[in-house]
Amino acid sequence: MAESPFLRTPLAEGERFADRTAELARLDECWKTPGSALVLYGPRRMGKSALLAEAARRLRQHGRAVVVVDLATAVDAPDAVRRLLTAVRDGVGHTWRSLMQSVAAKLRLSLTLTPNPDGTGLPGLSLSFDQAAPASQLFTDALVAVNDELAKRRLSLALGIDEFQRLLEWGGTDVEWALKSVLERHGRISYVLAGSATTLIEEMVTNRERALWKLADHLSLGPIPPAEFARWIVARTAHGRTKISAPTALRIVTLSGPRTRDVITLAHAVWRDATVSGRSANADRALDALIDETAAPSERTWNQCTQREQRLLRLLASDPAVELTADAVRRRHALGAASSVGVALNGLRKKGLLDAAPGRPMFEDLFFRRWVRRETTQDL
Repeated sequence: MAESPFLRTPLAEGERFADRTAELARLDECWKTPGSALVLYGPRRMGKSALLAEAARRLRQHGRAVVVVDLATAVDAPDAVRRLLTAVRDGVGHTWRSLMQSVAAKLRLSLTLTPNPDGTGLPGLSLSFDQAAPASQLFTDALVAVNDELAKRRLSLALGIDEFQRLLEWGGTDVEWALKSVLERHGRISYVLAGSATTLIEEMVTNRERALWKLADHLSLGPIPPAEFARWIVARTAHGRTKISAPTALRIVTLSGPRTRDVITLAHAVWRDATVSGRSANADRALDALIDETAAPSERTWNQCTQREQRLLRLLASDPAVELTADAVRRRHALGAASSVGVALNGLRKKGLLDAAPGRPMFEDLFFRRWVRRETTQDL
């Protein structure tokens, strides 16, 4: 079978990147201006990480030093510092060894270079902290040290920090004020701070009592316009044997909802189904097949929910606009008191099944919602 034109992992780039012309221009403008800062935020699977990676790739083609640090899976502040220094090492070129040694001395940490087993590529960095600084300062102290060393060498660096809000997990709100000091003083680093905790980040950049208020530009990453996304899907298949028509492409976008990755996932399923079966591309048929493929994990997830949580999921899958706390709804569906409904909704958010953003509850996973609707709502 031919290679799919809809790559889901690793991060899509080049022709595989769904065009976000305006957003790429914003990142390009920020990263080309040392000392500038942009906060980029939006829900998970909306394409922030792919946007960061594609903007960085394009800048590197023009000889710019640009690196992206991903904190999504960092375990603590020291691990975040290690990731930062490793990324900086990769981005600054031939002067990286002396820069790393100077940064390590400023941070009072021991730096060990670990050779690659096959002798190719740059060595790894092993760090041990001789005198641990408070978690609220550790990462920002590293940023200060890197900026100072860049200034000595008359170098500049474009830096992206993905899921930057995780710094608050280790250092609390003190990290915000440390970041404020960093952004106000640094002239050698241009920052794009990206994150998916939309409610928290909106509060950080719009509340005058928070440290980042009016300190950085901010860009909320919303859905790609449906017509634009549909045109991109059509273009991706225009030169292959399996083609997706404009109406089918628009149906893919409509069925998938706003999340970029969900659209790509369904587009891939549609292309694969049409390629294997030899039939015309059909979004609804491919979505049913995709739900079948994920039925086993969906059923396990369902069985891990309490009875009240299951009832709420059924109702939301059947009618996303249902008022779950309304007296008539609670009585009809045996949901219990309004406070009990609230507890169950919080439980579903903690499990990652509902969007954590305030407002009307929404399924986090389109495909799990479709499974719930298909398998459990026949009597509603």
